[in-house]
Formats: sequence, C-alpha cells, structure tokens
Amino acid sequence: MRLIASLFALFLIAPVAIAEEHAPSPSPFDQNYSAMEQVDAALEEARAADKRLLLVFGANWCHDSRGLAGHFQDPELAATLRDHYVTRFIDVGWRDQNQDVIRRFGVAALYATPMVMIIDPADETLLNRDQREAWGTAASTPVEEARAYFARWAGEVPATGGVVESSLIYQAMLIEIEVFEEEEGHRLARAYVDVGRWRALPENERPEDFMAGYDEVDEWRRALPRQIARLRASARSMVTNALTELAGEAPVSSEIVAVFDHRNPDLHLEFQPHESARW
Repeated sequence: MRLIASLFALFLIAPVAIAEEHAPSPSPFDQNYSAMEQVDAALEEARAADKRLLLVFGANWCHDSRGLAGHFQDPELAATLRDHYVTRFIDVGWRDQNQDVIRRFGVAALYATPMVMIIDPADETLLNRDQREAWGTAASTPVEEARAYFARWAGEVPATGGVVESSLIYQAMLIEIEVFEEEEGHRLARAYVDVGRWRALPENERPEDFMAGYDEVDEWRRALPRQIARLRASARSMVTNALTELAGEAPVSSEIVAVFDHRNPDLHLEFQPHESARW
C-alpha cells in the first residue's frame, strides 16, 4: 500500500516537473516602438550608470533568440546583466527591420539571430565586433557559457594586438576585408527587405520564384561570414609568413615590420562577391 501511495505521489509531481522543464521561453521582441529612440535613451542611461549597452537583435519567431532571453532569466546571469549592462531587445522582423540601428554601430547586416552587440556608450564603439554572431545557437548552448561570456565582456577591453597587428600592410588588408563585407552586407540587407516584403503578401501574389529567392538569401547569409573569416585568416597567414621569411633566423620584431611595410609587398586576397541574377 505504501508503494502504491509513493507511485501515486510521483505521478502527481512528474507533470509539474515536466511543465517546468519545458516552460515556454520568453518572447521579449516587440516592434511597437521606435527602436532608434530606445537605443538613444539606453545609451544615455548606460553613460549615466557607467555601464555597457547590450543590444540583442532577434525575433520572437527565432528559437535561439528566445533561448538567449531565457538564459537572461538565470539568476547569476541576470545579476551580471543588472550590475554591468543596460539591455535592450531589438526586433529585426524577418531580418529586414531596424537595419538603421545595426548600421549605426558599423555593421552592414546581420547573418543570424540573435546577434549580440556590446557597446561602450562613451564613444559608441562596438566592443565584441568579431563575436557578435556567437549566440546563433543560444537555445542549445549551456547557460554556463552565457554566464562566462557576459561576465567577461562586462569589463573586457579589446586587445590592441601584437607584432603582426602593428603592420600597416596587415591593417590595410583588414580594411579591404571590411569594405568588402560592408558592400556585400548592404546587398544582403536589401535582399532581406525584398524577402520580407514578399513574405507579407498573400501567397498567390508572391513572385513565382519566391522560395528560390528565399533559399538563395538564406545560403548567402550563411556563406558570407564564412568567407570573411577565411579572408581574415588568409591575411594574417600571408603577413605572418612574409614577416617570418624576412626575419630569417631572428625573431619577428617591430624593426622587421617596419622594413616589411616600407617594401610594400603586393599581397593579394581573393574576394568572391555573391553572384545573383536578382541582387
């Protein structure tokens, strides 16, 4: 009899535990306000409180956007955010909305949702530029990683770099990559707007090749950041190899970098713009 009672109690408790485990993630993204005005106000608040501005670009339809918002409810992470950040959620619709806010901080387009920007409010510098897309799989990322990430960026300042980064040739190559990414990003952003506009139409009024266009843009947004990463790795590798060859048996020093820059070698990067009949 005691065993039956125990099993019955377990039966009553189990649904509660399951319900808690599978509780719906929060849906904090809302287009019913002017996002730029919200950002302006948040920047002022962050400056006054000596905190960093944290912008999360996402949408309620996005599983990972809601997953990151769910992580933000973790008590330890919530305390970090409360103490060190002024946080705002920016709705991007189908990646076609509030692009002016994204461009304000020097980013031409987002590649995935959510995109996280950590900003120094003093000069509006985007601090985590190279890691802004790190939370595209937030829903399946352990909350412990989120705790560590936002705790680190609460006080971290971007590194100034080492001897390779001091090369003017290397910096020029990075600028080439940034210009390419900006040009391609603007093209991609325009494609987002077109896809979003078509999606809003009744199905019988959409272009016949709507799904083909949608698939093209989806592959484009995945391929572009991979190409940018390859270009940056290639630029660093070419400069490192050239400096090592110039130095010979000696270590690479600032003097070697100065000679290298003075010689102004022609190091060529292979850029591959997206080919599209429509965009």
